Amino acid sequence: MTNDESISTRRTARTGIALATALALGAVCAPRASAQVPPRSHWKTLSDANAVPLIVNSMSGDTVPSDPSYVVTPGAGVDGTPAPLASGDEPSLGISSGDSVIPKGTRPCEEPGYWPYTVASSRYPFLVHYHARNEGAMADWVVALLETAWERQIGRQGYTEPPSDQGWCGPDGKFDVFIWRGINTCQVNIVSERFVMEWGGRASFMFVDPWGDYGGKYLAQTMAHEFNHATHAANDWYELPIAFEMSASYVEQFYDGPADPKYVQDFQARADWALLRNDNYETWYMYGAALYLNFVRDYYFKGDDRFLPDLWVTMRNKPDLFVNSPHFVDAMNALLAPHRETFLDSVVAFARWRYFAGSNDDGKHFRRFPETGTEVTFSRKATLPVAHVMLGTLTHEISPAPMLTGSAYLEVRRKNAAQTSFQLSLELPPSPSARWVVQAVPGLTEGSDGEIVDLHSGTARVSFTPKGNRTLILTVVPISDFDPYHQTDARYPVSVRIAP
Repeated sequence: MTNDESISTRRTARTGIALATALALGAVCAPRASAQVPPRSHWKTLSDANAVPLIVNSMSGDTVPSDPSYVVTPGAGVDGTPAPLASGDEPSLGISSGDSVIPKGTRPCEEPGYWPYTVASSRYPFLVHYHARNEGAMADWVVALLETAWERQIGRQGYTEPPSDQGWCGPDGKFDVFIWRGINTCQVNIVSERFVMEWGGRASFMFVDPWGDYGGKYLAQTMAHEFNHATHAANDWYELPIAFEMSASYVEQFYDGPADPKYVQDFQARADWALLRNDNYETWYMYGAALYLNFVRDYYFKGDDRFLPDLWVTMRNKPDLFVNSPHFVDAMNALLAPHRETFLDSVVAFARWRYFAGSNDDGKHFRRFPETGTEVTFSRKATLPVAHVMLGTLTHEISPAPMLTGSAYLEVRRKNAAQTSFQLSLELPPSPSARWVVQAVPGLTEGSDGEIVDLHSGTARVSFTPKGNRTLILTVVPISDFDPYHQTDARYPVSVRIAP
């Protein structure tokens, strides 16, 4: 690939498309009720690529009629102050999501007449727009939830505040949220293609259906997730899709709501995939990749959540605002440099750490939250699937073979107590671009959670735990620097040879 072609694939990785006949680019959430469709999708366009169509599930239910006493007036607005809500209170309006009375192709910023009422936060620069008077209590609830998200993410953790849209959306420069009953999805999108910050940050807006599948008991998490995307737009709207989703899902776990382990379950079930793989939202993988950020927080930053907003600041594009450079891997390399490690080092360490999620939790890896949160890391479904073989003289082909930066896991079990170790070697085709790192877990000595198996001589002996088992981790990484824009779905075959 020539330099020009390489640059072209890194241009416009997060550009906006108008909300026309179908909802386009942005952070979109599909119904939670569908187990087949990821809840939120980032719409990505690359040079010479087509936009991805929005998947919209059919919706049913009673439509609440508009208040007959009011007439929609384009540009109209009613300012108000949200009524205080007690912690944990949620309005019960007796209103189902139903069919939207607002046409699905409506562009909120360009057609504000569908949202003639507004309520402003008294604490932060944002407005919540709503359609009918009987939606006022829900608008107040959305204000309260977004104020909590704003205070935590901007105030406590240090994320970049969404910049002013200079009146391009809504009546002023404040961040705009449109509650849209019946659309049954949600989205954060940029207001326009214009850069409003010197580093390329963009103004954005949000719409959400608080009565839909992502409302109700999930609404606090939904608002936190989507608002986090607004902070991404303030820094870098050109980035790897997985960077957006793992980040917003990482933030989401700190908010009240039901623990839903399917994200991390999907991620753990695909340890063979390239760590930063873009699966085009076919699975929950990119959301479950938040587990990697939990590892980074605990392994390198001793539980300090501020590493993630720092990462997004580091990803700001420079000097060319239209090229995604530095990208996620570049930024991780910069953040890990004081620890004398790189992103690829973290891939190997994470391959070990993820083994200790779920049922393998030993209390020494992923930290538990000091306050209420969604701790799916310790769910049984977060347990890494591991194949196993009984010790004997055999060759075991790893299937599926890992992609570059992916891993395979194999537990070796002894047949009798007299067997204290086994001989290990690998059978693999030569590769000029990749190398294998083999680890054994758990650790056998105090303070160790595992070790790298030295196979430079071709073979090594691996000791069993007192229980008579040991899990091998085989990770394939590039020999040279890693550019995530050049990653492919190519597999790297390997077989494990073991003998008593």
